[in-house]
Amino acid sequence: MLYTTRYAIPKLPRILMPSSTSLVFLPCAQQTRLHLHSQSLPPQNAHKFDSIDDGVALFHHMVNMHPPPSVVEFTKILGTIVKMKYYATAIYLYAQMESKGIMPFTVTLNILMNCYCHVGQMGFAFSVMGKILKWGYKPNVVSLTTLMNGLCVNGKMMDALYFHDEIVAKGFRVDEVMYGTLINGLCKTGETRLAIQVLRKMKGKLVKPNLIMYNIVIDGLCKDGFIKEAHDLCSEMIIQGIFPDVVTYSSLIYGFCLASQWKEVRLLLNGIAAKDISLDACHEGQWKEVRLLLNEIAAKDRLDVCHAGQLKKVKALLNEIAAKDIILDVCTFNIIIYALCKEGMLLQAHDIDVMTGRGDQPDVITYTILMNGYCLIDKVDEARKLFDMMIERGLVPDVWSYNILIKGYCKMKRVDDAMNLLKDMLLKNLVPNIFTYNSLVDGLCKSGRISRAWELVNDMHYCGHPPPDVITYNILLESLCKMQHLDKAIALFKHLMFDRSFAPNVWSYNILITGYCKNRRVDEAKNLLKDMFLKNLAPNIFTYNALVDGLCKSGRISCAWELVNELHYRGHPPPDVTTYNILLEALCKMQHLDKAYALFKHLILERSFAPNVWSYNILISGYCKNKRVDEAMSLFEDMCFKNLVPNIVTYNILLKALCNQEQLDKAITLFNQIVDQGIGPNLYTYNILMDGLCKSGRLKTAQKISQHLFIIGCHPGVQTQ
Repeated sequence: MLYTTRYAIPKLPRILMPSSTSLVFLPCAQQTRLHLHSQSLPPQNAHKFDSIDDGVALFHHMVNMHPPPSVVEFTKILGTIVKMKYYATAIYLYAQMESKGIMPFTVTLNILMNCYCHVGQMGFAFSVMGKILKWGYKPNVVSLTTLMNGLCVNGKMMDALYFHDEIVAKGFRVDEVMYGTLINGLCKTGETRLAIQVLRKMKGKLVKPNLIMYNIVIDGLCKDGFIKEAHDLCSEMIIQGIFPDVVTYSSLIYGFCLASQWKEVRLLLNGIAAKDISLDACHEGQWKEVRLLLNEIAAKDRLDVCHAGQLKKVKALLNEIAAKDIILDVCTFNIIIYALCKEGMLLQAHDIDVMTGRGDQPDVITYTILMNGYCLIDKVDEARKLFDMMIERGLVPDVWSYNILIKGYCKMKRVDDAMNLLKDMLLKNLVPNIFTYNSLVDGLCKSGRISRAWELVNDMHYCGHPPPDVITYNILLESLCKMQHLDKAIALFKHLMFDRSFAPNVWSYNILITGYCKNRRVDEAKNLLKDMFLKNLAPNIFTYNALVDGLCKSGRISCAWELVNELHYRGHPPPDVTTYNILLEALCKMQHLDKAYALFKHLILERSFAPNVWSYNILISGYCKNKRVDEAMSLFEDMCFKNLVPNIVTYNILLKALCNQEQLDKAITLFNQIVDQGIGPNLYTYNILMDGLCKSGRLKTAQKISQHLFIIGCHPGVQTQ
């Protein structure tokens, strides 16, 4: 299907002609008669200057010379200004040059096009192409690649694909750089599948896919989690006679590490050793990606369980690397270490001897990754030791090093320590970013210091470096709601929209809807839902679950069921297990056990509902509270039959019910089952059992359990003393 763009690409030679109003940045561009003067000698080294002010002054001087210098000299100055990234200035200076009747040539116009692309004005960029055609110049591959890059940089990938098809159809030459630009743009916007299609379409054409193009796509697949597809594409590349290099291997190692596929990492490293490839030149993109992933991990506060067996495998892998004399640089080690930390397999500082023993010194990223690992398991003091060690060894912490530590301190409610780090950053002329400030605002709010958080947000708003974003304001809204200041949260919400042009997102509305529902103000929550639709925001399952919960807690279960049915038949979004669990819990709390069980069966049979452990816990708890222990045990057996692993909450519910009914032998059998299955009993478990034993007169058994608790460092509750 053809994709119609507002740049009117289909009629390239005609539509790209500029109209009299097309170049609004170019006053007099269409009215002035263009002519060539006899050329004066340009100033020596005209295109070399130290500051933008010097460049602008020099350009003004040259443009007022009689006769003016060659257009080549003006073009050199414009090129230098563009390298300094002053795109708007270059556009303005070009307009002055043209208004003086100095005729540009193709290179000048390519520079102008590039400027418009960088400031996001693609319509003007295409109008410059129209000038090229109107004045009889032939667009070269640089002109076309500039436009292609502009579309990609501005995220207009469908336009870029259509533009590619049109220029190919009109016989323009497309080279490797343009294909590489298109493929890179597709991968960066998550359209990796389309990038693969472009690669495959190139086969049989004059321009063949090269290693750079394959590397871009392989890297994109790895980042998107399609590791198998990346590996398959690498194999396809080899069949085509293109062999992987350091970048290919780095991307694949990175992908396999993140997927914890250590066997594949080992096979890759063996292949590297056999081919005598040195991984000593990791490209900048990998460094940047590690930083971005650190940000993502810190933002999500993710902590996975450490698997000692896997840790041994990885240590063995690192030792194998050393033994085989495979040369891995610090960046490759960082990728592996990051993957370990992500999996909760934290390498302590003394565990990186493999690196230091080979003469490679840990860098800032190595320390930052390890600091993040410690912060994830709440060992912020250990992270601080690494931070200080990094400075002692002459390394300079960057913004992300500070961000990780600030986040760690805020998580532990040590906000003053975090604020001291902010002061340290400012003293060292290190510019905090939005993540820094959001961590601090969140930490202050969770410590109950909302007024101080608001002061910090106001400082951000009025200074603007950086300005608060939607996440900043959502943190404030959530804190007010959690502290039951719902009306203050609503007032802030309205103030932000009217006075600060705040554009709320789905999370913003979810926070307020949840707040209303928890306070049983469901009708006001429903009004917010209507407001979301008016603002073209699509509610997600969290929005609807909050409403279902609010309706249930307000005793309006029939209304909740109507809403759930509407979600089921509409399917956008469909109800999830949490939705149905809310209904089950509401029915159980209202003592409608038979209705709850009937709903449970109906959902399994009619709606392919897959209950989880929480679903069973709700029903088991309901039956136990109503002294229907046999039915609860039957559900427990059904749960195990369906390969759902009961948790300590399940066992505690049943244990308490058995003890209350003085079925102590069954309770002890169940307790032994907990221990045998490796589920650690908690203090509440012991208290339930000891209370039951004491009430039934089995004091010696209770005393033995009490002694065992003291040995392992636990102290029984008051009720068991």
